[in-house]
Amino acid sequence: MKKKFNFTFLRITISFFFLYIVLSKSQIKFKEVFDILKDVHLPTLILAYILLFLINIPLALRFKYILEIYFEKNLSSFFILKLTMIGLFFNNFLPTSAGGDIVKIFYIVRDEKKKFLSGISVLIDRYIGALTVMTMGTISIFFYKGIERKIYYSIIIFFILLIFSFYFFSKREFATIFYSPVKKFIPPFLNEKLLNFYNSIHFYFTQNRKNLRIAIFISFLLQILSIFSQYLLSISIIKHNLQILPFFIFIPLIWTSTLIPSLGGLGIREFTYISLFSDFIGKENAYVLSLLVLTNIILNSLIGGIIFLISGIKQSKLT
Repeated sequence: MKKKFNFTFLRITISFFFLYIVLSKSQIKFKEVFDILKDVHLPTLILAYILLFLINIPLALRFKYILEIYFEKNLSSFFILKLTMIGLFFNNFLPTSAGGDIVKIFYIVRDEKKKFLSGISVLIDRYIGALTVMTMGTISIFFYKGIERKIYYSIIIFFILLIFSFYFFSKREFATIFYSPVKKFIPPFLNEKLLNFYNSIHFYFTQNRKNLRIAIFISFLLQILSIFSQYLLSISIIKHNLQILPFFIFIPLIWTSTLIPSLGGLGIREFTYISLFSDFIGKENAYVLSLLVLTNIILNSLIGGIIFLISGIKQSKLT
């Protein structure tokens, strides 16, 4: 109980610390922010929000194809869409912006004998999301000349780690090269847990490659639509065309930053939008963009909350 309280306090502290920086240290002119919000181009804003909502469909489909690797049969798309929306609702209450994954794990593993193996599906879903969005970010930095060195190296390092982990968990021979030298220093009980963890991820990477490829393809489509939606949000603010490449570079880094323990990414998300987009579209515009993204998160969360209350998902089945 004490640990839970301490971690909740840590999350609140981190969120409020970054909100404090944003509100008092970033020198944002809030009257100008209010004027920008009043003057957004409404048709473009509505189009962006519609697209951001529709993105939940490929988000659910990606998860569906990953889950089917474990269940080895067709699953209910409608149930998984409901589960995805409910996960978005619980993101606001559980650790980090990925907190809703805990809820999805609960519903997936509750009737399964292999609870750990089935629950790992959520981690695989997150991993594929990270791999695809960072792949696009890495490609984009070679075509955009205005990128800072620290951003350039951050994306490259993260991408290399993701590619390394993909080969590590999909190729046993490759993993053995790195694990064998340190295996003798690891206690047997811990080694057994690590081996179970490895085998579970290896299962998803090798058991049904067709489903894995489909999930990756859907994820690329999903990430492109997500980034383009935020590009439209910026257009609704600026009201003229912008270069789209910076969005493919900055959004992956913002997505990564929200994995830090916080209240669903609150504070950290706004801080990173201002830090990354200020030189590109202006500090006040960058803050407004973060507010519009936050509004979309709240709207999706409310829809997820309504679904949770009225859908009877507690009695629903995956199949």
